[in-house]
Amino acid sequence: MVRPSSDEVAIARRGLIAAQSERFLSADSTELMGDFTEIGRRALQCLWLTRMDPVPSDAGDLTYSFHLLSSLRDAGAQVTVLAMRRTGDSARSANEGGIEWVFVPLKKGGDIGGRLAVQSLFSRLPNVATQYNTASFRRALRAQMAKDWDTIVIDHLGMGWVWSAVEAYRVRKSDIVSVFIAHQCEGEVRRGMASNFRGNIVRKIGLGIDAVKAGRLERKLVRQSDLVSAITEEDLHCFGALDKTILLTPGYAGLRVACCKINNTTPRRALILGNAIWLAKQMNLIEFITAADELFHERQIELWVVGKVPNRFQARNRFRATRFLGYVKDLGPIFRGVRIGIVAERTGGGFKLKTLDYIFNRVPIAAIRGGIAGLPLTPGLHYLSFESMWELARGVAAVIDDTERLNSLQQTAYEKCNTAFDWSDRGRTLCNAIQQAVNRQRAARASP
Repeated sequence: MVRPSSDEVAIARRGLIAAQSERFLSADSTELMGDFTEIGRRALQCLWLTRMDPVPSDAGDLTYSFHLLSSLRDAGAQVTVLAMRRTGDSARSANEGGIEWVFVPLKKGGDIGGRLAVQSLFSRLPNVATQYNTASFRRALRAQMAKDWDTIVIDHLGMGWVWSAVEAYRVRKSDIVSVFIAHQCEGEVRRGMASNFRGNIVRKIGLGIDAVKAGRLERKLVRQSDLVSAITEEDLHCFGALDKTILLTPGYAGLRVACCKINNTTPRRALILGNAIWLAKQMNLIEFITAADELFHERQIELWVVGKVPNRFQARNRFRATRFLGYVKDLGPIFRGVRIGIVAERTGGGFKLKTLDYIFNRVPIAAIRGGIAGLPLTPGLHYLSFESMWELARGVAAVIDDTERLNSLQQTAYEKCNTAFDWSDRGRTLCNAIQQAVNRQRAARASP
């Protein structure tokens, strides 16, 4: 028997995933409505549980959460969001943008921090979930669980601690639809982080234990939720590509630069965009800068790091070519002042939203292999791919003056992605998938 090649398998799997998403996106009104016409007389009532207020969307996970829940609202659902406030500012409206926002107050000194990270060692929950399992959050959750919902969305593994409350709600209302929004394959990512960590051995062991907890909670949420969304095809495959899983890659809502050419007057500068608050991001950043800083200094190439980076990280390292700019609100001048954008993320999975910022702002991309998950791009044609941080640094140095090559990369990537990342498509896909799940649940309940 002739076995299909790996490329043929990948193509077939992509076709299956695309067909499944298209089924949810294009379902006609008859299929969605079924026999339950009472649903058609009112919008889906959705309780969206997320870790923290996603406004401002100054990190990739927050950007994804905000635009996905907003696009669900735009698709016709009535959305109530329960989240922890990130600051003491209470100026935002409770009904802003057609969404009801319910905020859990952040105490002085924070409910979230190192103390709870230590406590997570004695919990069955991973640290990312333990730190949000606070008394104030539980009180706010109980108040919302007293209301009538069609669907409850658990956004991110960090909200996995709510699952027992969702199960209790299901006892009272058997046709509730539970949805798990995965941002990456957390168990796998955290195992990789523990494996690649080169610091204190005690912390390395702790990371390994936490990865086991994360994997266990993630498997439970994937297994027991009625609907699961994944952010990349790789994550979808990691979860088992079940019938109840859907692919919801990010959309793009930022500026699209119609035309921009890199030339000899463009500064000989490379860019790393994104926050490095999470340990995995810090590990990637220090690994690349260690490989690149001296080389870039010798070749007179600047490296700009734009995003939140802990002060201690900058203070204990003396770099020559690297400059930390911190959070920058207006990124337009940054993008116009660089020749190449770098995706140096060996540890950590998921979709890198910075890649869309690069592409639609006409910045060519150089990445470590595996760092461009979720994009329909071909290495060598749409971006440059390298096997190691050292090769990535040398590759950037080698191409920095080849403006013809750089312009070809940014142009082909833009053309490939220009019509592929519409948030409204994601909202309709999610809304239709939830509606179908609601109808199935109510049909099952009505059956004799």
